[in-house]
Amino acid sequence: MDGNKDEALRCMRIAEEAIASGKRERALKFIKISQRLNPNLPASELLDACEKLGSASPGSSVVERSVNTAENGSGPVRSHDPLSGEKGYTEEHIQLIRQVRRNQDYYAILGLEKTCSVEEIRKAYRKLSLKVHPDKNKAPGSEEAFKKVSRAFKCLSDNDSRRKYDQVGLVEDFEHNERHNVRRRRRRRRTGHDLFDDDLDPDEIFRAFFGQGDLFRASHAYRSRGTGSHGREEPDTSGFNFMVILQILPFLIIILLAYLPFTEPEYSLFKNYSHQFPKITEQHGVEYFVKSSAFDGHYPAGSAERANFEDNVIKDYKNMLWRYCHIEMQRRLWNKKLSTPNCDKLQNLGVA
Repeated sequence: MDGNKDEALRCMRIAEEAIASGKRERALKFIKISQRLNPNLPASELLDACEKLGSASPGSSVVERSVNTAENGSGPVRSHDPLSGEKGYTEEHIQLIRQVRRNQDYYAILGLEKTCSVEEIRKAYRKLSLKVHPDKNKAPGSEEAFKKVSRAFKCLSDNDSRRKYDQVGLVEDFEHNERHNVRRRRRRRRTGHDLFDDDLDPDEIFRAFFGQGDLFRASHAYRSRGTGSHGREEPDTSGFNFMVILQILPFLIIILLAYLPFTEPEYSLFKNYSHQFPKITEQHGVEYFVKSSAFDGHYPAGSAERANFEDNVIKDYKNMLWRYCHIEMQRRLWNKKLSTPNCDKLQNLGVA
């Protein structure tokens, strides 16, 4: 049973925030889950608060009244910690959470003007997210406030979404329009996620902004999105798409070959467009063709360079004759009367 204590405590904190927001059904749901996970945790105070929500406004619940009392300075600030009973938040924490939740403008949430720069948005998010993160701020409603700060940062740090938001002006109207656009896109294609989906992970934004290292605890409710006992792990679609590379690889090879340097051979055994000038080797009298009339200047007759050059010509000529001779010998297996001129040339060169 002790192994479920952390998860049970998390459920009770969610119930606290639901009571603070006036969501009675949600609070009862998480209280019941918490009791199933660990019956030893006290839940009577939260159950009493849920019962009073049925006949009172959200602002008059037990948790909300304690917040109001703290803000008015008429009583001590208390937090509900079923494990230790220790004080988990201060009056400053409560006022900050209420201020974020009360604001209906993303710029006001981050404490910025509409003319602010992206760098100012990043600095404001860095400062505020550390203060309202549920792992640091235990005041009721910190989870909702943290989500709101994350939405504000993600919206204002992107040029397109910031431009849309500036046209709408209010958070509620903007989020309503975005949800409508998401539903419309999902009707066209049944995949993808959006900033205002139900599975928004503000802690993912937090980790991406501050790096992969955990600044507070190693685990949190946000960090197990879709991987709980009733959830399913989301496939990672942000990785490297190997199949796309395989599809475009042939085109990349063609483009690469088109720009690779290509040099023609300096000689050819046959006359062609590039090799028009005939030459004959000093040994064996093998005819070959070169590209320029200045060949004799680069390879003077009788020089060692010319001899090495013509050795390569004779070697290629012998290889060509050998291939042709092999074909001729294959044909003679069927007809003994067929001639073998290439084999005769090889014999004259002293090879066969």
